[in-house]
Amino acid sequence: MSNKIYYEKVFKTEDDFEKISELLYELDFNNFYFLENNEGKFLVLVSDDSKELENLESRLPFKLEFIELRTTSSDDWIKNIITKPFEFIDGVYIDPDHNEIEAEYVIRIIPGLAFGTGLHATTKLAAEFLRKYLKPGMNVLDLGCGSGILSILARKLGASYVLGVDNDKIAVEVAKENIQLNDVDNIEIRESDLLKNVDGKFDIIVSNIIAEVLIEALKNIEEFLKKDGVVILSGIINSKLDLFKNFNIVDHRRSGEWNSIVIKF
Repeated sequence: MSNKIYYEKVFKTEDDFEKISELLYELDFNNFYFLENNEGKFLVLVSDDSKELENLESRLPFKLEFIELRTTSSDDWIKNIITKPFEFIDGVYIDPDHNEIEAEYVIRIIPGLAFGTGLHATTKLAAEFLRKYLKPGMNVLDLGCGSGILSILARKLGASYVLGVDNDKIAVEVAKENIQLNDVDNIEIRESDLLKNVDGKFDIIVSNIIAEVLIEALKNIEEFLKKDGVVILSGIINSKLDLFKNFNIVDHRRSGEWNSIVIKF
């Protein structure tokens, strides 16, 4: 597997992380992450093209203090973020290497910071609902697949076919590498702006994105859903939960300030 190089532009910020996330998604940029320590709050923008980061910075409508431009790789992510296996959800482990793990399911993944390592509460909430609602033989759409962690889990749980889509080319590439790492078949990864490059109907559609993007996807998501299918949504912060009050929510879980819901049409 190639060790691809990425650029990370680090900024110090005083703005709210949720506000920054919403603005970046409005600019069609979703490869970023946040850090917070005793030195302050930091935003890190990630791309395989340094010029893309320069162009993005010039379009940002909020103030940022530039700290550094650094290069990282998939190998760096493994060394710096996750060095040991950990339990993702009950009975499911994430492994950054090839350790011998006695567990029902093991997902091996290159934990890129911008794409999802399984550490965030929103990913765990979505995964728990996947395990609850997925029956062997179902078809699953992973909308905004990021690292592909939920796509891989769905296949390991017994889905007969999984389609993962993301609007970012780096995320698509990382997801494909993770699928190869896990040696799983019948998972297709495509670049797509939400549902634009999606075809077919699915028993389950799972999406772990911010609330405003989820609301946009819900406008025509029903046409991709099989009869009696369900939509699993995660990444909804407490203050945005009311955006979904007019939908038929049949299940709801909360972890801290984050929510995951299941919708039926």
